[in-house]
Amino acid sequence: MNVLCVLKNLHGFKLDYYEKWAILGILLGFVAGATSLLIFYLLRLSEYFFLYIVVGTKLPAPLGFGGSLNYTYSALRSYLLPLTAAVGAFVSGIITKISPDAVGNGTDKVIHSFHFKQGKFDRLGWVIKAVASAFTIGSGGSAGREGPEAFVSASVASHIFDALRLSPEDRRKAVAIALGSGIGTIFKSPIAGTLLSAELLYKRDFEYEVIYPSLIASAVGYMVFGVATGYGPIFGIIPYSFSISQIPSFLALGIVSGLFAILYVKSMFFFENIFGKVKAPLAVRAAIGGATVGAIGMAFPEIIAVGYGWMNLILDGKLNVLVGFGLTPVLILVMLPFLKIFATSLTIGSGGSGGEFAPGIMIGGLVGSVFAVLIQMFTRSSYPIAPYAIVGMASLFGAAANAPLAVIVMAVEMGGNLQLLPPTMLSAGVAFIIAYRQSLYHAQVQSRKDSPAHAQEYSVPLLKQIRVEEVTIKNIYVLDTSSAKEAVEKMKAEGLVSLPVIDGKGNFVGVVRLNDLDQSSDLKEKIIRGTPYVRPESTLEEAWEAMTTSKSTWVPVVRGGKFIGILTMEDMLSGYKKFAKMQV
Repeated sequence: MNVLCVLKNLHGFKLDYYEKWAILGILLGFVAGATSLLIFYLLRLSEYFFLYIVVGTKLPAPLGFGGSLNYTYSALRSYLLPLTAAVGAFVSGIITKISPDAVGNGTDKVIHSFHFKQGKFDRLGWVIKAVASAFTIGSGGSAGREGPEAFVSASVASHIFDALRLSPEDRRKAVAIALGSGIGTIFKSPIAGTLLSAELLYKRDFEYEVIYPSLIASAVGYMVFGVATGYGPIFGIIPYSFSISQIPSFLALGIVSGLFAILYVKSMFFFENIFGKVKAPLAVRAAIGGATVGAIGMAFPEIIAVGYGWMNLILDGKLNVLVGFGLTPVLILVMLPFLKIFATSLTIGSGGSGGEFAPGIMIGGLVGSVFAVLIQMFTRSSYPIAPYAIVGMASLFGAAANAPLAVIVMAVEMGGNLQLLPPTMLSAGVAFIIAYRQSLYHAQVQSRKDSPAHAQEYSVPLLKQIRVEEVTIKNIYVLDTSSAKEAVEKMKAEGLVSLPVIDGKGNFVGVVRLNDLDQSSDLKEKIIRGTPYVRPESTLEEAWEAMTTSKSTWVPVVRGGKFIGILTMEDMLSGYKKFAKMQV
């Protein structure tokens, strides 16, 4: 039996959880690696045409993708940037009509599919997303490739799991695994990718079931992607030795990063709302946003496309390569975080197809760089830029995405130095406290119990929600001074085989049964005391349990010893049906 046959019949094999998801994890890893290469080279092709051939410029690349730290910016036709960015965004807007899922933020669409669509996607959505993102970013739009990769990887995984006839629950898990492993692969951060699969879906929770298969998928995806792009960290190895004396400055950076995280989120939503009110076709709106970003990029090319190459130069302290109206390098650096937020908000908010992940990482790096440079200026001491930039990446985006743990690990993996971990944890923790109420992702829910994907697992049965006092309670009883004959006649009249007994003051005494009575019986001698009862505030589930315990079709309702009435099985079912209709 070949591998394909095994996979197609995987649901029929008696494999335990680890065996099953080890196989599927490897499959999903190949998906993450292959789709990352697809996105990576599509963007390179688009950049080559729009920026290299048309504009006459070549943007710097980070060390992890074959870049160099020796770079000087030049552009033969920079005045064409507004045109290329507008054309790319316009084309992106036209083709996304085929699949509306391909518009805007890819990561958020994946999270939405996980929670609300059982991991389903449009059949052509992943193709459209890949091509549309290549046009948007490669032509000069400010967005990242990680969002598109998350969408493409998750969508392909979803379709493969459908083809393999696996369950909707397995498909949903596959989408979460592909989300994290896809981002981790293209970031060359497999451990962070594992955590992203579990953390990025929620504001305050983890999808713990996907951690094990995502660990395998992220490792396999990283190995596949690295065959073509290498296995070194994106920004190379950052030289740094942690010192306790630096703690106050990193805590302060956490505060600044938290505030910028709030600004980033609010800016994204602001422009999304503004462009949503513009009465024009999506392609036209996207073109307006693209042209504006291109115009800014004429003066500040650092903000166009992904921007990691510029970030790598800044990490190395090469501020003299920065371009911007002939301004001083420090002033340009101070302006860049604001310009990158503005450009990214315009690109994605206007309808361009791209991710907010990479821009968020770059904005955090820029904030950290500015922080280090300003400390140098005011204290006249040597503060290396690189560690503050890396810590800023994790602090800002970890807070903005409600995923501090995964992004902390990602920043350390991208810098290739474990000594970055202590300051990153401190700073990211402070930033998260400041900005945790914000989130870049509309589709994130608070916790697993708030997700429709886990509705059956966490939903409260309707019987637990309905109180006894909310349904019909009948005033049926017999006094303890009544005769046995009177009790028997009342039982027959009410269609019951037992009755509650109360005393002259309305206190509940017990129950008498039809089988225990005859014409000559003394009623008081036949009373069964200690019978289970419920209170008006008790739930119908508690009433059901009391009926089951006493083997009766009704249960006494008592408050403070006083008899209120009885709840019959018939009335309980009627009340249940009434409330069930209200839930629909």
